[in-house]
Amino acid sequence: MVRAGRTVNVAFVFLAAVFAVGYLLGSVPVRTGLMLLSGILAAVAIAAGMRWHRVTDQRPWVLVIIALLLLTVGNAGWFMAALLRDGGTPPDVLVVPPQLGGYVFMLAASLMIVIRHAPRDAGGTIDAAVWGVALAAPAWEFLFRPNLLRGGMGIAGQFLVLTQLLVLLGICGALLRVARASSASRTCLNYLFASLGLTILGTAIVNMGPATGEAGSLPALCFAIGYLSLGAAGMHPSVKHLSEPVTRLGGPIPKMRLGMLGSALVLIPVCGGLGQLLGQPADGLLLTVAPLLSIPLVLVRISRLKHALLYQATHDELTGLVNRRRLFTEMHKAIAAHAGGAPGDLALIYCDLNGFKPINDEYGHEAGDAILRATATRISDAVRPGDVVARIGGDEFLIFGAEADDATVRAIGDRVARSIAAPVTWNGQTLQVTAAVGTVTWTERRLVAPDDLLARADERMYADKRSRSAQRGQHLRAERLDERHQVLPHVVQVDAVEAESGIAS
Repeated sequence: MVRAGRTVNVAFVFLAAVFAVGYLLGSVPVRTGLMLLSGILAAVAIAAGMRWHRVTDQRPWVLVIIALLLLTVGNAGWFMAALLRDGGTPPDVLVVPPQLGGYVFMLAASLMIVIRHAPRDAGGTIDAAVWGVALAAPAWEFLFRPNLLRGGMGIAGQFLVLTQLLVLLGICGALLRVARASSASRTCLNYLFASLGLTILGTAIVNMGPATGEAGSLPALCFAIGYLSLGAAGMHPSVKHLSEPVTRLGGPIPKMRLGMLGSALVLIPVCGGLGQLLGQPADGLLLTVAPLLSIPLVLVRISRLKHALLYQATHDELTGLVNRRRLFTEMHKAIAAHAGGAPGDLALIYCDLNGFKPINDEYGHEAGDAILRATATRISDAVRPGDVVARIGGDEFLIFGAEADDATVRAIGDRVARSIAAPVTWNGQTLQVTAAVGTVTWTERRLVAPDDLLARADERMYADKRSRSAQRGQHLRAERLDERHQVLPHVVQVDAVEAESGIAS
């Protein structure tokens, strides 16, 4: 992977140098032709990178390729104009729609990438994108727009420049948020930042002064190397880490900062309407286009907040496992289906950690939290796909599964107990707990309350714990690694008569 990354870096530097020489020495048709070629090369490089690095979900990069192809259509218009019109400008219909569509696709792709990269900070990432769009408003109003008006640019050209600025700064804000916590994908992000920076620089140069003939080589070179940077980002091995980040459990869900978001949204109409307060016409283009980008982002943000609130209501914040409420909801559904004739039986496994309290008392709550997070991960890895793992409080965990039998439940219990008993390294210390496990297999084809199954599993778990404690003459506790004893699960089949008597009592 290191060698492949170096190859991409060397190829990028080489192509950038070749294109720079071509722009400095070539004529206008040569420059526009190189810009057309750079977009095509970038699209091909990204497609090849997706295949070589076996990126599983390629949808964001497919959108990037579509965006590049649309931008290439606009570049083709400039190339044809340079050939046929001796350096003239192409008709707006050949440039504005494809470039506008290209930047919109680019924004959608970037949001897909960054939201996937930071699932628990997706709201913060969208906030950063909204702020990027908002900060484009003063840049447009006080830097770009006055120069465009003095140059006599029409409304279609202004629309394209404004859209470019809003989208590019929005993408930049989102990627800056991701870059804070990203290391494995750093090189890919650096190439993306280079592409954004060069494109913004080219846009500024071409719209802040004359950019035709010899003076047009610099902005066109910025665009071309920006395309090459985008292609290098898609071809570098670190693109896999950016596209398929590892999702970690735990960590608080970011809150929606209404004050910050509101300030960003207020900045746009303030900049757009400032001229009217000074006796000049309001900037209707900014007041129209900027909300078309910022409002959908805000709606997505609100939707993410709704999902975050639902997640908080149904999941344990520390471990990311479902909580008792969500578990019982799933149990109600499975019990009803089982009573209606669904195949297999139902299983509920109760796990209680032995030795957790001494670790918490001796090393503090941070060590205890590390044990709980490790336990959650190990239980999740030990169960079957489709089984529900929940933390119901303290050091107590539940596993509920359908289509189970005694052999399956026993195997799950063994795996869970063994995985929990493995040592956990925390701050140079070796910590270890064991688990008492009680299991209920429900075979009767009738409705039963989840609380009743939970009480039965809890009873079996404590019976197992008392039995083993009596056998050893002491309570189970966490000790040094060479002094540990593992508690294996106790699996019990519950028939209808026993269950009914237990529930009635």
